[in-house]
Amino acid sequence: MESFEIKGNVIEIKLTNGKIVRVNKAWADQTMKALDIDLEETLLMFLEDNDYIINQEQEELDKKAKGVVKPDASDKTKRKKVERVAKENPTKELIIAEIAKTLQTLGVGELKIENKAKIITFAFNNECYKVDLVQKRKPKA
Repeated sequence: MESFEIKGNVIEIKLTNGKIVRVNKAWADQTMKALDIDLEETLLMFLEDNDYIINQEQEELDKKAKGVVKPDASDKTKRKKVERVAKENPTKELIIAEIAKTLQTLGVGELKIENKAKIITFAFNNECYKVDLVQKRKPKA
């Protein structure tokens, strides 16, 4: 900042490169009162905040901060998906097999055991059906 001049409700700041920046005097007065600083400090703060001039201390802090980069969420090691293995249940498998045999004796079409311990699908009288065997838990004592 080379100089500044108060012209009514506006403060004109002349920069070293010859550029003139205008600041609202009411804003400057309010800022001086709130921060308890003089007019020159207020105008320098305005120029630094709006990138008209460079604050060396702030530049050093920015360089330091750029060196410390937080990793993105995508950089984190992803958890391996553990393949879920269903427990063997010979009782349910036996029930499904017996249901399948019974359905075959009824003459159903497109009989398919989708899961050997759970699901059977079939067609009967031009309609599609699905049997889903669910084992209930023992009631709590």
